[in-house]
Amino acid sequence: MAEQKKAVLMVHIDQYQGQLWQAALETQQLEVTWESPNCDLVQYLEQCDRQNLPNLLLMDIALKSPNSETLQSSSVCQWVKKQQSDTKVVLFNPRQERIKDIEHSWALRRGAVDVLPRLSRDNLISEIARVTALIGCSLIAHPLEAIAISMDGVSTVAQEKTVAVTPVEAINVNSKSDITNKPKVDTKSDTAIMYRGVRIRR
Repeated sequence: MAEQKKAVLMVHIDQYQGQLWQAALETQQLEVTWESPNCDLVQYLEQCDRQNLPNLLLMDIALKSPNSETLQSSSVCQWVKKQQSDTKVVLFNPRQERIKDIEHSWALRRGAVDVLPRLSRDNLISEIARVTALIGCSLIAHPLEAIAISMDGVSTVAQEKTVAVTPVEAINVNSKSDITNKPKVDTKSDTAIMYRGVRIRR
């Protein structure tokens, strides 16, 4: 009997980024469902049988509830935790080439397992490797290399230069997702900052 494909539910605001994610994830033998950004995700998940819940939920960090200005990430993460579901929630920000430390901390506080930047020629393989590792799948690198090479535009790291695709052997899937380095802060300090309504200790 063939092993059942692992399922990914994704919701994108950026159409181009959505197309990239869909194409890349489908090369990994994953069953990909792309829902409308107008979808109420908690309502969608409640209508699924428990055994049919997605292994991974990939959603835009800025996705709002259909009838309000409230971000859906918080309610979705709370629902997954309450149901004790194995679904991994990953947020992504297609408007950022690098994820800031504060944004990463905010996402983790919400209950997400990671937050990823926009896909580019430079990071396509490494970001897909992170996602497949989260749901226990082995990376299939060759088709991703073909997608990365075929992508229009130039490197997000060096706009005037052509950058080679990162060899799959060099990818560290256990490292943070391209998070901007920040100066070390005295851990004894009790200072904290607010980000998107969440108090984050620095």
